[in-house]
Amino acid sequence: MQLSLALMENIASMLIWVVLGAVVVKTGLVKGESSKVLSSLTVYVFCPCMIFNAFQIELTRERIFGFLSCVAFAFVAYFLWILLSRLLRKPLRLSPVDETSLVYGNVGNLVLPLVQLTLGDEMVFYASALQIPFNLLFWTHGISTIQGSAKFEWRKIVSNANIWAVLIGLVFLGFQWHLPSVLETSVTGLAHMVAPASMMVIGMVLAGTSLKSIFTTPRAYAVAAGKLILFPLLPVLLLWISGLLRHYPDLVPILMVTAIAFAAPAASNVSQLAVVFDQEPEKASIYNILTLFFCVVTIPLFIGLYQVLFS
Repeated sequence: MQLSLALMENIASMLIWVVLGAVVVKTGLVKGESSKVLSSLTVYVFCPCMIFNAFQIELTRERIFGFLSCVAFAFVAYFLWILLSRLLRKPLRLSPVDETSLVYGNVGNLVLPLVQLTLGDEMVFYASALQIPFNLLFWTHGISTIQGSAKFEWRKIVSNANIWAVLIGLVFLGFQWHLPSVLETSVTGLAHMVAPASMMVIGMVLAGTSLKSIFTTPRAYAVAAGKLILFPLLPVLLLWISGLLRHYPDLVPILMVTAIAFAAPAASNVSQLAVVFDQEPEKASIYNILTLFFCVVTIPLFIGLYQVLFS
């Protein structure tokens, strides 16, 4: 219960940064286009620093096992969601934007800082594990779904800054290399910029969006219910039915990090691809923003359920 309240408090705190981002644009202090600069800094500097910093820890078998368990659990969840979205495509008339918004959540700019704020720097190590399955599948399955062809963006995978941060972090972890104190302080400072910067970007984008269109789109509520409740619930129930964590109780707090990621709002990457391929970009943005608002309540409730199931 305490963790759920802490999550709710931290998400609410992050939403204040969203409001601040909207205010600075609405008042004319900065232009809406400035969000692109801040977004680029978040994607290419702040997030990679946070991920790399999480690997500056002591190497143990338990940590490696936990990291690999997070990767495996995430792959299982994604394949389950991809299968379910395809089964629901015809009966629910899901569009490509509907499908990708249901499957892919904001595991980077929202989940990483949320885990850091709520569970501490060490748990960011496990949250970073999700960057591998997310980027592999989003830039293959996700992009092929949006554009309606089997073309994969392999260059997007191999050039992804977060993937490189994970790989370099793993090398440093494997050899137990640690940054000099001066560099460590610098990297840590940049890592702590992720939460405010990423949330302010959302607010700056939100400033140019009609709130009426966000809250008066009926289909958006159905997609939000699927993304924040139904889809994250399925892999967690599967894990509970399997009884796996009864044999590995040490994984309960570790896999809770992946559970937080499962319940994350729709990925902003979907909106970006929707713009590139002209596939209902406004709808994609509505899904992203509406699920962000609702996750203030749904993530704490979902993690509360996780704790009940595996206590």
